[in-house]
Amino acid sequence: MRIPATVVLSSHLSSLALKEAELMSNNEQQATTTPAQKPLSFIAPIKQPVAQHYKELKQILTHVDGKALDQIGTVHFGRFMFLERDTTSTDEVYTKFALFTAYDGDFKEYVQDFVDVVSEVFDALLEHLVDGESLIPVKKNAQAFADFVDAHNEKVEVWYSAYPTLSVVQILTNAKN
Repeated sequence: MRIPATVVLSSHLSSLALKEAELMSNNEQQATTTPAQKPLSFIAPIKQPVAQHYKELKQILTHVDGKALDQIGTVHFGRFMFLERDTTSTDEVYTKFALFTAYDGDFKEYVQDFVDVVSEVFDALLEHLVDGESLIPVKKNAQAFADFVDAHNEKVEVWYSAYPTLSVVQILTNAKN
């Protein structure tokens, strides 16, 4: 049985509306100067041999589709990067892998949303990060994966938001009007 796209979209929007109601309730409890969004600055070392794992990570990223993040509904933006160029190599090789995002809501729920929606991507990526293989598959190791992400989540010294009280859902709703 094929479900019409309008039904799927309606169901998705209803799910986002529930998340939105919860976020709005949480936002009302926060001071207006505290942004509703939160930063994730995940930085992890790439496994040895670094050059080989770096190349494989780059290949994996060519297949990452950001549209999956729309299903999560709390991601403002996200980007994968490589950091700390290996100066001993004549080739372009970086020693650290990074994921930077801004998101709404609770950290544990955010990570669980990633597990639920894009676990296969993280399974592929973790294979190339130091201490990552023990977390595969992340669907069966969700808490350990959350702990791993948290352990590699670097502290952000200054956080600015041009729209401190707006969630992803509110921004998308405002953009449609």
